Amino acid sequence: MTWEGDVVDALAANGVTTVAYLPDTAVSSLLDRVESDDRFDTARLSREEEGVGVLAGTWLAGGRGALVCQSSGLATTINAFSSLSVPARIPLVALVTRRGDLDEFNAAQVPFGYGLEDVLDAIRVRNAAVEDPAEAGRRVGMAVRTAFSTREPYAVLLESTLTGAKDEF
Repeated sequence: MTWEGDVVDALAANGVTTVAYLPDTAVSSLLDRVESDDRFDTARLSREEEGVGVLAGTWLAGGRGALVCQSSGLATTINAFSSLSVPARIPLVALVTRRGDLDEFNAAQVPFGYGLEDVLDAIRVRNAAVEDPAEAGRRVGMAVRTAFSTREPYAVLLESTLTGAKDEF
């Protein structure tokens, strides 16, 4: 089993019914698995902040949702988290591929990627990083349970040591 399979199984085992995402080569295998798995409804987004709205609707309809995006895309969701998910106590789990840190080639990715945890902490979105493939499924499962038991969003930061850095040097 791969870390991607472990994560998909952890999402399903913890009641996630909807996965909203933007395509991302760093997690294309994870997204392929989710799209082909009949345990999930998927929503392909044009902008990441749409995902917060889609997953708020999922929650209000009795489901559980996950957002999959890059850290640069997560930057566009800050207002949606701050004005909807956090104050209304609408839980979701975000699986966020980290850009701007180890092995980054694109200087435009660095500012938000480097300050990601600080920004999430400032808007009261709990977060944890995953680096070890052997721990990915367990840690994602814990994040899902935490998000939905506390009714708060939770971001899991998928580090480049897990997903592999984009090699464009």
